[in-house]
Amino acid sequence: MRRYCVWTICALTGAAISGNLVAQTGTTQTGTTQTGTTQTGTTPTMTAPLSQGLYRLPYDTGTQVSVFDDAATHRPLRRVDLTGEPRSGRTHHIVAAAAGTVMAIQDSYSEQQSGRAAKDCRNNYLWIAHANGEWTLYGHMRTGTSSGKARLKVGDRVKAGQYLGDEGSVGCAMLSHLHFEIAVPPKDVPIDAGGFVNDNVDSVRNRVPRFCVPNSASVRKGATYTARPCA
Repeated sequence: MRRYCVWTICALTGAAISGNLVAQTGTTQTGTTQTGTTQTGTTPTMTAPLSQGLYRLPYDTGTQVSVFDDAATHRPLRRVDLTGEPRSGRTHHIVAAAAGTVMAIQDSYSEQQSGRAAKDCRNNYLWIAHANGEWTLYGHMRTGTSSGKARLKVGDRVKAGQYLGDEGSVGCAMLSHLHFEIAVPPKDVPIDAGGFVNDNVDSVRNRVPRFCVPNSASVRKGATYTARPCA
């Protein structure tokens, strides 16, 4: 495995990010089945490829999580925007959706930049690579909470449900939320300096996230779910 740096961001790349990424021991925790308290909303399209892995909602256990945009309504498609409830008066902890290896961290930015083009955004982000070859992205978290509060660094192994940082609105964000996505990046240089997946025209490398909550499916816009590990 070798380390590469883009601007001030260091990440890991090489043979270890193939389908045989890193040998992971233990059971992947992704959450138990939980129906949403709100059942109306858009159902994400299933014509797009679904994630191979099954993931827990990336919030601390017991958190009520509402869906601001699902894989069908988010632009670009195949990503989801999640919000911890209540939306004010509480700090919501973001956790790893599955066991894996931290591949990139950017948590030095602090400005909210709603309305800018994606290429001009300075988003905080954290990428985790999983044994199945998929990577998960956790975006917009609060300044310094990944490297400082969570004491994470590139190359660290994390468990499902491990604390990664606090929900925030850093970068191109209308409100405090978590931007979550799953992708299979190229092996040579997986992401660019902005944290975006390379070689990803029309989101061909993104996968519609499958969660144990609800019912091994993707979440729906307008619904609310309870974050918890798999049984």
